Amino acid sequence: MGIIGEQIHELAAFTPDRIAIQADNQQLTYKQLQQQITACQRRIANLFPKYKGLKVGILLENNPDWLKLFIAVSDMGAIAIPFDPKWTEPQLFDIWKDAEPDLVVYSEKYINRFPFLQTAKSISFLELIALEDQLKGFEKTAADKEDIFYIGYTSGTTGKPKGYMRTHASWADCFSEGASIFSLCDKDHLLVPGPLVHSHFLYAAVQALHIGATLHLCDSFEPEKVWCQLEQEPITVLYIVPTMFEALKRIKQEDELKSLHTIISSGASWHKRSKQEAARMFPNASIFEFYGASELSFVSVQRAADSHIPEGVIGESFPKVEISIRNKQGYEADINEVGTIYVKSPWTFAGYKNLPEKDSEVFDGEWATVGDLAYRSSEGQMVLIGRNKNMIISGGLNIYPEEVEQVINRHSEIEEVIVLGLPDTYWGEQVTAVYKQRSPVSVRVLEQLCKKYLPRYKCPKKWIYVDDFFYTASGKVARKQMKEWVEAMKIQGKVR
Repeated sequence: MGIIGEQIHELAAFTPDRIAIQADNQQLTYKQLQQQITACQRRIANLFPKYKGLKVGILLENNPDWLKLFIAVSDMGAIAIPFDPKWTEPQLFDIWKDAEPDLVVYSEKYINRFPFLQTAKSISFLELIALEDQLKGFEKTAADKEDIFYIGYTSGTTGKPKGYMRTHASWADCFSEGASIFSLCDKDHLLVPGPLVHSHFLYAAVQALHIGATLHLCDSFEPEKVWCQLEQEPITVLYIVPTMFEALKRIKQEDELKSLHTIISSGASWHKRSKQEAARMFPNASIFEFYGASELSFVSVQRAADSHIPEGVIGESFPKVEISIRNKQGYEADINEVGTIYVKSPWTFAGYKNLPEKDSEVFDGEWATVGDLAYRSSEGQMVLIGRNKNMIISGGLNIYPEEVEQVINRHSEIEEVIVLGLPDTYWGEQVTAVYKQRSPVSVRVLEQLCKKYLPRYKCPKKWIYVDDFFYTASGKVARKQMKEWVEAMKIQGKVR
């Protein structure tokens, strides 16, 4: 396949009347989609005749226009840079400076929130599509599969977002592999209810259009609305992150939906109990969970509802991917020895924008890592422990919060939990559990649960009940923001 957008040309020629995108009351066939992609390209070329390598920021609502522009930019040899409308003005300004876009295409509803765009090289989407088409003989510049087509910015759960650069081949050449693993085909109707600025949902949407399926979009994730789509539209495949399933489950706990044949989850650890509940709610669906990262793409995948799979196991390597777990000396870790996950894959990213020092932390020759830690069990399974940067050092001992979270999540009344290391004059960092509950559960019960499965030094010394968490745009708990909030509450005397 090679080039993002290339397959859509062929689908428009051979299956012009097939529905490509369905969103609210808007419906586009593949022919209409291709026509509108080409129109966007011609108008961009009017503004920038030398558009090869042009960097285009995208600040649009989550609708078909977003995808039209993203594919138009990518397919003409330019570089798309998604901007998240949920960012604050200072955040967007910092990322805009880092990304250095030649043009920003925005929705007019955002201009009052981000007034600096009026002084930047920018244009509203409505102005862009209203430009007169003067290039009668427009011919698209051929892109190379190793060209950068997309710069995404990480969610920033622990620090400043970084711009990861993607080549055409690192996505397009993977579409057929993903379709094979998840049994996707051109007859499918894929519902992608999350924000397209998040790589999990963007990849799913772009893949759907490259295999000739019908893509269903939501302008925002609203559980009631998504459930109505699942009931009323011919959805066969659902892409989610675990927090989305928890929201769906709360509104439809007793219902079974039999039309789905595939559910695909990633972005955060999906707890075993929740996966088993998903299997009961969607009895005809194959439920997949894959481990990966924006920088690495797919790393491993597994059938998620198997009750015999221990918590934390990340499945088998994705096709053409090799996985190495290395100890601190850089050698392959022994059985049950925790080490850093390294990946050798044709699907890895091309590096961070403006951060060569971070590239050197990620790449080791043909291998790459994002700092995740795991071990191989005596049964040969890969078990994810957590991320090195999240590690808590308490009393001189290393504690991986994800391991503690897995134990606390065993309790059926725990809805969600995050374990943090808060500054402490005696311990250095105090292991602290911040949790939401479905119904009241005593701290004593949770303490006994932890003591049953964890050594004492890993057990939380403080428990904080909250009504809600902070989340990133991708649906992950914002670990850094939660820690800052708890520390602020502690200073104010609201947490003891």
